[in-house]
Amino acid sequence: MILLTMAHVKKQSLVLLVAGACVLLGGLSASAQLRILPYGDSVTSYGSAPESSYRYWLFVDLTNAGFQFKQDFIFVGTQSGTQDGAPANTWPAEQYSGGAGQTSANAKTQAGSIAKSTQPDIVLLDFGSNDFGAWDLNTTRTNLDLAIEAIRAVNPNVTILLAKPTPWVDSDKGARRFMSQLCGTVAKVAQDEKKAGANVIVVNLFGGFNAQRDTKDTMHPNVVGEQKIANKYFQALRKIL
Repeated sequence: MILLTMAHVKKQSLVLLVAGACVLLGGLSASAQLRILPYGDSVTSYGSAPESSYRYWLFVDLTNAGFQFKQDFIFVGTQSGTQDGAPANTWPAEQYSGGAGQTSANAKTQAGSIAKSTQPDIVLLDFGSNDFGAWDLNTTRTNLDLAIEAIRAVNPNVTILLAKPTPWVDSDKGARRFMSQLCGTVAKVAQDEKKAGANVIVVNLFGGFNAQRDTKDTMHPNVVGEQKIANKYFQALRKIL
């Protein structure tokens, strides 16, 4: 009788252990979906045919790598589609936030409300290019810091993939200098926010992007440019996913 009782106890313990493990794995699976917010200026929002926006190619990169839409990730935002006309390709949940005239100053005032409505786990933040001629880079730095902090106020554990923006074609030496210095400003913002406890990862969209060859109109990416941007974000995201 004693041996039978001990065996019964061991069997019950094993059942409980397996059941507990199933509950744990089920909980992990349910919470594994990451909400990705593409948030930026027209480089994020544009993508009329024959382009599709970098968001489409990022979706393709993620799904081709085996990450499952809705199970592993979903795109979120306050807008959908592409701002400059119908894209060549459509895909599920193509949301984003931002727009053609977006500057880092606008991001400061909008970031909190957008974060509240979308509840992102990851933000692909690409701002600063439109600050040329409107703000000095110290203001850009402050505005980006405040935008990130507004997002973190909604989700302290959010991961920010902070872009060094893609360059554009401009014969103005001041513009070319601004593009280069903007990359340094973004790096300083990342340092600021990391010191404040934020999870910020710099994604260098500037490097390897040729504004002459990779844009359709001197500033917005063509298909090749979209794919380059998508791949840069994908390389960062695959480590998180």
